[in-house]
Amino acid sequence: MNRRNLLVVVMALALLLVGCGPSSDDGASLQGTRWALVTLGGGALLPGTAPSVEFSEDQMSGSTGCNTYFSEYEVSGDELSIGAVAVTEMWCMEPEGVMDQEQAFLDALASVTGYRLAGERLELLDGTGEAILTFEPRAAEE
Repeated sequence: MNRRNLLVVVMALALLLVGCGPSSDDGASLQGTRWALVTLGGGALLPGTAPSVEFSEDQMSGSTGCNTYFSEYEVSGDELSIGAVAVTEMWCMEPEGVMDQEQAFLDALASVTGYRLAGERLELLDGTGEAILTFEPRAAEE
């Protein structure tokens, strides 16, 4: 094989390896921030509730506004796959409707297939690319 052909093969292999490698993010931008839910399905939240999420290396956890939850997750590019969610089983009476909001939040988490960082906001997306959960960074003292 002459030098020119060898150079072409080496360059092609290098491009192939770069293209097949993991994305530069793979969820790292989700980690290290406590996110507070600001909209659920495009609607406002009940006053006095604070649904949230925080991502670690391979696990997410937070509050539903009543109970706490955790789950494993995986990121590939802008795709986000959330595993089965484990939730504590307290019953909250106030504010009225908090348990319905909790169920809507958990249902939305089960529908997530992707994510998008839009400025300071984290949007969790359904299969159509629609933002179904929108979060903002949460202050450390909360």
